[in-house]
Amino acid sequence: MRPFVTMVLLGLFAAVAPSGPAADAADVPSLEARVVAVGIPGAGALSAVGVFHPGGPIHDNPAFAAMTAPGRVLDPARVLVTSTANFGSPRIPGFAEGAILSIDPSGTTTIVVPTAFAAASGQATAVDGRVQLFSAASPAFVNGVNSPKAVTAEFPAVSNPLGISINNAFGRLWFPSSPRGAAGAGFESIVDPSGIPLAKAPHVVAGGVFTETKTNRSPQLVQGAIAGGLIANAFVGASSDGSKRAVFAALGADGSLVQIHTEQGLDGLAPAGTITPQRGGAERAGMLFNWVPNRILYVTDAAANAILAIPVADDGKVFTTGPARRITVAALHAPFDLAPAVPESANGVFSSNTTLAGGSDLYVLNGDGTIARLRQDGTVVAVRRVSVPGAGVLGAGRLAGIATAPDAAHLWLTVSGSLAAQPAGAVIEVPAFGARVARAALPATLARAGNAAFRRTFDPQSGLGPLFNERSCIACHQTPSAGGMGRDGLAVVLRVAHLDPAFDPLLGHGGPVARAHSVSDLGFACGLTAGVPAEANAISVRNAPALFNMGAIDALDERAIVESAIAYPDGVYGRPNWIAAPDGTRRAGRFGWKADTVTLEAFVAQAFRNELGVTSPLEPRDLVESRPGDPRCVGEHEAAEDDGTLVRAVTAFVATLQPPSTPCVRCGAGASVFASIGCAECHATRVLAPSQRPLYSDLLLHDMGPALDDGFVQGTARGVDWRTTPLAGLATRRRLLHDGRAITVADALLAHDGEASRAARAFRTLDAQSRFALITFLNTL
Repeated sequence: MRPFVTMVLLGLFAAVAPSGPAADAADVPSLEARVVAVGIPGAGALSAVGVFHPGGPIHDNPAFAAMTAPGRVLDPARVLVTSTANFGSPRIPGFAEGAILSIDPSGTTTIVVPTAFAAASGQATAVDGRVQLFSAASPAFVNGVNSPKAVTAEFPAVSNPLGISINNAFGRLWFPSSPRGAAGAGFESIVDPSGIPLAKAPHVVAGGVFTETKTNRSPQLVQGAIAGGLIANAFVGASSDGSKRAVFAALGADGSLVQIHTEQGLDGLAPAGTITPQRGGAERAGMLFNWVPNRILYVTDAAANAILAIPVADDGKVFTTGPARRITVAALHAPFDLAPAVPESANGVFSSNTTLAGGSDLYVLNGDGTIARLRQDGTVVAVRRVSVPGAGVLGAGRLAGIATAPDAAHLWLTVSGSLAAQPAGAVIEVPAFGARVARAALPATLARAGNAAFRRTFDPQSGLGPLFNERSCIACHQTPSAGGMGRDGLAVVLRVAHLDPAFDPLLGHGGPVARAHSVSDLGFACGLTAGVPAEANAISVRNAPALFNMGAIDALDERAIVESAIAYPDGVYGRPNWIAAPDGTRRAGRFGWKADTVTLEAFVAQAFRNELGVTSPLEPRDLVESRPGDPRCVGEHEAAEDDGTLVRAVTAFVATLQPPSTPCVRCGAGASVFASIGCAECHATRVLAPSQRPLYSDLLLHDMGPALDDGFVQGTARGVDWRTTPLAGLATRRRLLHDGRAITVADALLAHDGEASRAARAFRTLDAQSRFALITFLNTL
C-alpha cells in the first residue's frame, strides 16, 4: 500500500473576484417558482433521470430498458428525489429511513405525495403514476436480494440518502447514504432499475454496497476507507486500468474523498480534512466533475464558505488528486450544493447528472437561500433568489437541493418545511438564468500581410465583436511558434447545441460557437450576453489545432481523399464528409475536427467570424446579433467588415506554415510498430502532400467510439465521427484529441475506440521497448 500520491493542499490560489452582484444585495432578482410536488419529508438531493446511452446495461437490457419507457420509474423526463421517509415501506432495524422517489414534473397540478403509499412494499406508485417509489430503506431493496454472500448483504440500497449520481453513459445509479449521522459509517450503493443493489456484481465481496474497510480493494493502491457518513458523490468516468469499469468519487463527513471501482473496490482519493469535517448530523454537500479539457472535481465546503476545485489525474490504475484551488467569492454564502448549467449528456463515457459539459458554468446553492451562477474560474455570472406564490421569497435554510432539467432551461429545487400550509418537503421548478473590420492597410505581399494580420490585436473599430473569444489569431495559435497551438497546448472554445428532439446548432441563437467575451468588457456599449446561450443543453469542447501543413492539405486533389477510403478486414472504413456547396454540388470536407469545411479560405473565414466576430464575403453574417428594435452594439455592422482581402491574406500566410522537423534517427522499428498495430490504416502514408511527404492521415471520418462521442452533427459527421488528425508536427503538440483531454500520446491512443479499438488494444499489450520505439517514431513526424 502506498500513501496518497499527491496530497490536496488547500487555499493555495484565490479565485477571480466576482463580476456580478453580491449575494446579500437587497436588489437580488427573484425567480418565480412552480410547485411540482409536496409531502416529501427531508427532501434533499434531486436529479433528472436522463437518457441512458447505447452500450450500457440500462439501454441494452430489454428488461431494464422497459423501465425507461414513458411513465415508468426511469422515464428520462422524470426527476429523482431523496427523502428521509420510507412512505410506509417496511423499515430495517438499525438503519435510518430513507427513499428515492421518481416524480413526473410535467403536470399542471401539484403532486401531493401520500404519506404511506408504499406500505405494500416494492416499487409502489401513487397519484396516477406521477409519483413512484424507486428504492427505500426496506427489506425489498436490500443488497442480499441479488448478492446474498456479500459482506453488506443486510444493507438497503439507501438509508438517509444524501446524493444522486447517475452513470447515464454505460452504467447504473449510485447513492451515498449516512444512516448514522456524520460519525457513523456510511455506504455507497450501485442500484439497478429495480431499486435493488446491483445484480451479478463484479465485486463479489461488496455486491452493490460499499462501506468502511470491508469492501476495500485488496490490496489497496491508495489508502482510504469510508469512516463516517457519505454526503456527496460524483461519477468520474471509466477506470484508466483498461477494464472500462465505472469509478465514482464519494465525499465523507470527515472531509475525505474515496474512489470506488465497480469491480476492484474502494481506494482513497484525498485525505480527511480536505473539506471541513462535520460533527453531529451529516449535512449534504455538492460535487461535480469537469472532464474536459482538464479533469477537476468541484466540491462545496459550506463551513469554509468555499468551493474547492481539485485537479484529478490517473496513473493507469487509480485516480489521483493534485493541489486544490479554493474559490471564495462574495456570491458564496455557505454553499452546499452544485448543479451543472449544462450537464454532459452526449458523451458515451462521461454522461451524468454530476458531470459538467466541457466549459459549462456551475449553479451554486447557498445556505442563505440564494443561487449563484459561476464560471469555472470563479467569476460570478449572476445571483438569484427564489419566490413561491403564496409563500414569498424563500430565505435561509429553506432550499435543500438543486438540479438542472434535461433541456438546461429549467432548474429543479427541493424545499424544506411547508409551503403555504402544504405538507412539508417540496420540489419546485424555476427558469434557468445566466448573465458583434474595417480593413487595415496591408503590406505588399499577401503572405507577409497575412503574417501581420495573424498577429494583430483587433478592437471594435476594426471589426471585433460584438461577441468574441479572442482578439487575435495568435492568441490561440502560438506554441511552439505562430500557427501552433494555444499556450500550454490549450485554447479551447465551446461548440453549443440543443439536442432534444433533434440536433440544433443554434444558428442565430448564440451558436454554433459560444463566445466568451463582449465588447462591453472593453468599455463599449453592448447589451448582448457572452457565454453559453440559454437555449443550449449540450457543449462540445474544441481545442484550437495547430495550423501546420494546411496549405498542403488545401492543395490536395479531392480524388486523393475519396480514393483513400479503403475497407479493412478489421472493420476500419473511413468516409468523406460530403459538404453541400451553394451551387448544389458536393465536395469532400478536409478541414476542422470533423472535416466539415472544404477549403482553407473558408476555414479561415469561419474562424474570423466565430472567434473574432469579423464578417467577410464568405461569412457575411455574424450569428450573434441584437434583436430587432434593440440598440445595436459597437462592432455590429450591417455589411461585411472585411471585403475578403484580410481573409485571403491570412489564408496565404497559413498556407506557408510548416511544422518544425525532427531528424528520424533509428526510427525504423517504431514505423514498423505503427503499421503492425493498425495505426497506418487511418493515419495513412498513402495520402501525400504535393511535396510527396505523407500526411499521416486519410482525412476521412471514422467512428471513434463512445469515449469520443460528443453528440454533435456537422455535415454528415455524427457525434462519434472524427476526421483522422494529420500527425505531422505531433511532437510540438502539448495537448491531443479534439478537446485537449490527452496530455501524452499514450493517453490519446488509449482513448481510441470504435473503428480504432483493435489498434488501441494492440498498443496496450506492447512491451516497453516497442512502446518506446513507437513514441520515438511519432515524435519525428
